[in-house]
Amino acid sequence: MNENKLTALLSLLDDPTPEIYKRIENELINLPVSAIPQLEDYWLDSKSTLLQERLEQVINKIQFTHVKNEFVTWGKTDSQDLIEGAILVNKSYNPNLITDPIRKEIEKIKKDVWLELNDQLTALEKIKILNHFFYNIYNYQALSPNQPTNWDGDIGTVLSQKQGNYIIISIIYAGIAQELGIPVYGINLTDSVLLCYIDKNTSDKDKILFYINPIDRGKVFGRAELQFVIESKKIVNRPKYYKATNNSSLIKRLVKHNISVYKKLKLTTHVPNFKELYKSI
Repeated sequence: MNENKLTALLSLLDDPTPEIYKRIENELINLPVSAIPQLEDYWLDSKSTLLQERLEQVINKIQFTHVKNEFVTWGKTDSQDLIEGAILVNKSYNPNLITDPIRKEIEKIKKDVWLELNDQLTALEKIKILNHFFYNIYNYQALSPNQPTNWDGDIGTVLSQKQGNYIIISIIYAGIAQELGIPVYGINLTDSVLLCYIDKNTSDKDKILFYINPIDRGKVFGRAELQFVIESKKIVNRPKYYKATNNSSLIKRLVKHNISVYKKLKLTTHVPNFKELYKSI
């Protein structure tokens, strides 16, 4: 969009006619993120409160559309990096999120664990090392679900506070494991976030060596114990509950949790965006 057309559109943004405003907004929200500094300059120069309010809405929509497009692309990738997925969820309502500290913290934990790993270790020994650093050295823990907050799913805040909701803790744990080549993935159990260790030494992609409870300091357990958990929940025992799921399922759980928490806390501004994210993957 050339500068003259952009200036003309912005000058009409505070038009009192709803139809005209909506048409102008629809054109502006399709601008690239690179246009935001120019919009912010116009906001600073404007004397119209209404125009400034509408321009803020336009900027927010441009930013969210950009993140949503990244989110859709992420969902179509084969790797579906869990840490990146959590970052995109965070950026959907905090587009100015600085990601360098997040990546540095993840890399720091990974390096400490990696230094203790070797090819001779068993799967269980690798998990014990990961658990030691994640829970004992870095002191990560899950917050009680009875005390929801509007930050306990933000990966940036969680990494600095060393605590978060049970879903984000599971995502960080599994994300670190996967980046270290340790095949830890989520499972499809309703209302729980449990992980599993896939046997990579077999052609059976569904073969699982054991299960992991990231909320109980990485406790390892077997199929019989998982069956007990399922029965205690009084839900139908389905084969899919014992199988690994893809990373997008964990990220969708995080988005769904955010919708629930923000509604509960009556912070509904971001709920429509969360719903859009949820449907986009």
